[in-house]
Amino acid sequence: MVRVSVLLKLGEKSLYFYSNIKKVRYQRNKEMMEYSESMELLEKFASGFVLSRMFQTVMRHSICDLLEEGPKHYSDISKEIGFKDEWFCYRLMRYFVPHKLFNESISEVGVFSKTPYSTEFSLNGSLKKLGKFHSNDFHYRLTESLPTSFLNGRSEGPSSLGLSNYWEYFEKNGSHKNIFNDGMIGCTTHISKHLNGRIDLSSFETVVDVGGSHGFFIGSLLDSHPNVKGINFDMECVINSSNEKFQHPRLLHVAGDFFKYVPEADCYLMKNILHDWSDEKCYEILKTISKSMKPNSKIIILDIILNPIKYYKNDLYMDIIMMQLVDAKERSLIEWVELFQSCGFKIEKFESGEIPPTILIISKQ
Repeated sequence: MVRVSVLLKLGEKSLYFYSNIKKVRYQRNKEMMEYSESMELLEKFASGFVLSRMFQTVMRHSICDLLEEGPKHYSDISKEIGFKDEWFCYRLMRYFVPHKLFNESISEVGVFSKTPYSTEFSLNGSLKKLGKFHSNDFHYRLTESLPTSFLNGRSEGPSSLGLSNYWEYFEKNGSHKNIFNDGMIGCTTHISKHLNGRIDLSSFETVVDVGGSHGFFIGSLLDSHPNVKGINFDMECVINSSNEKFQHPRLLHVAGDFFKYVPEADCYLMKNILHDWSDEKCYEILKTISKSMKPNSKIIILDIILNPIKYYKNDLYMDIIMMQLVDAKERSLIEWVELFQSCGFKIEKFESGEIPPTILIISKQ
């Protein structure tokens, strides 16, 4: 009996000992997870500017394109892009491995390969031009004054750089003009992939793409609408500077100011245009279009609609960018309805699919 009681006591001590070890390990694991998560939050929220600058370097040197040819060692990539120290190239590419932009070989450390993300930002994807546009140096400098904008309740972006507005820099700087034009081409290419015949122009004779930049959007729709004549309408500095202007026998490029005049047509396309302007400016644009509309003309708007039930990160990102760059905003459905009603328009059709953009068809009330 003595031996049994001793063994029982030893067993109790053992159980107590091992139980404490498990508790300590659990507590340490929990603390490590909390530490890891908190540090990820720090990197995510406090160091986004570092990620942006790193990504801009990747875009500037077209590193994603280089990996489309196959896996490469960082020293070879460094030589191709002209880095003075190949170790800096390694650190750049290694940084993006957890972000899934690149893969690094486990058996051959230093050898990097492409991922589906990097392909999207290469010539074989649809986001390269958009990536270069959003991460360019000018946009980076514009966002430095974001804290002041929120404090003062107005956009401080262009004024912080001595500009009266965003478009002033656009007109003065040829290199940014090309980046802008390429970015718009990239935007059109990416959006067009997801339209899948959602826009029907077959009942119209003449369609004007208002603010159509290079004309790629309206031009891409003409082949599937053989009876439609297209007009690409934008500022003279855009029409005359676009280095990839879309050419089509039924497409006419017309320069002008949509605050003063737009060509007469049966239908007007506006892709990501109204989110560039304040409510007051949108009112002016829609009123200008209204004057040129025929009795049964329609306006087809492709734009973001903010949904409080399910916000998308990119939609809210674009809202801040529009605020800071051009003192504009993204809108909820209620805000769109109020804007249209103030101009004498009504929504005839509203289509918000799983994949953007949202399509609004409006006509005069």
